[in-house]
Order: sequence, then structure tokens, then C-alpha cells
Amino acid sequence: MAGEIEHEEELSREDAATYFEEVAEGLRSGEEFTVVIGDVSVDVDPAETVEFGVELEDDEEERELEFELEWERGED
Repeated sequence: MAGEIEHEEELSREDAATYFEEVAEGLRSGEEFTVVIGDVSVDVDPAETVEFGVELEDDEEERELEFELEWERGED
């Protein structure tokens, strides 16, 4: 898959935590796992070492917290 898929939706805190837990389980497995992005399912197989980023944007109206994992495609 080449390109970019982006999806935003409102979730309860519990549902958001469940999504992160599912991704964490996939990472811990050390094997390929499926990430659901909206109505698209993508199989990913991250490298043993990934670049991890966290960003917080904060203004008077809202806060935005983003997490990012990145790895060289030749290693997936």
C-alpha cells in the first residue's frame, strides 16, 4: 500500500484506550498485525526498532495529542 490514509472520529475515552491496546498487542506480538483506519484494514509489520514521536498542540480552544510510529519500509 502506498500513499496515506487518514481518519478522525469521536470515541469515548474507553474506546480510544481499547484501540491503543490493540495496537500495543500487535506491536508486542513481533509479527504482522492489522490496523483498522476508519473502514480500511491495513496489515503492518513494523521493524524491531521504530522511531516513536509524540506531539502536543495546546491553545485556548483545544488540545491535540498525536502519536507516530515510523520505520524503514525495507525492514517491514
